[in-house]
Amino acid sequence: MPFVGEGCNLQVEMQFATFFMLSSNIPKQGFISLNSRSFGDTRDLFKFDLVRHIMKSLPELAGFTFVPMLTGTEGKGHRKNAGTQNLDKAYRSGKAGSQNQDLREHLTRLQEIDNDLEYINGVSTYFENETILIDIPGKQRFTNHDRDTYFRSVFNKFPKNSLIFVDPDTGLKTDSPDNKHLLYSEIKAVLNRMDSGSILMIYQHFPKGNHEDFIRTTAGELEKWTNVYPAIITDAEVVFFILTKNQKLAVHLNDVIECYADTYPALQCMNSEG
Repeated sequence: MPFVGEGCNLQVEMQFATFFMLSSNIPKQGFISLNSRSFGDTRDLFKFDLVRHIMKSLPELAGFTFVPMLTGTEGKGHRKNAGTQNLDKAYRSGKAGSQNQDLREHLTRLQEIDNDLEYINGVSTYFENETILIDIPGKQRFTNHDRDTYFRSVFNKFPKNSLIFVDPDTGLKTDSPDNKHLLYSEIKAVLNRMDSGSILMIYQHFPKGNHEDFIRTTAGELEKWTNVYPAIITDAEVVFFILTKNQKLAVHLNDVIECYADTYPALQCMNSEG
């Protein structure tokens, strides 16, 4: 079945002839993760299908860099979230990403995993099968105390022409973060290190309160710190802020995001003009 974006008037479906997998360098022992209750859920379906769509729609991107920000551990016996992990129900209700049958089936298999590094390996396999070049730095545990060390190690060899997806548990924060948050100052540092051919994508969970107010405030804060107004896409449960320093690439990116949003009624996207 066709995927999102394959019917749009955009440059799409650039298959990469080679791919580079770092999963062989991942330590064999992972941890039962706080995140494991949501492995393979509807949010992962949205985020990884959106990544696929951007990569396939922008052939100028050479690869995908996934920074998972793996956090603490949890004892056995925690419950999976059955409601958000029913991807067949997600398909019937038109959730973002649900038209991608291959990804739905792949994530459903990964839902049985509790070990975070095994899950990351499983995600890598999906993009390998899509012939998308993937790099996964930051496989070590992310802690608030060592956050500076973490980001230095992640971007020791900074990728070029890459979609860089930073995936914190919760999202952005101005100050006093814990291990679930990114600081705006860290986003500024990342963007400063990025080349003009790369795109930075940030996951954000909605806090309590008005979503539109939160989006406007966060987008404005990002612009203040980076001098870049982000492209934005949301399903009213989570939101992604997507930035690039390249104005020409930003125009293409906005078209790609709008094309994706047109496929799912629940999605809303906006940019500096919207």
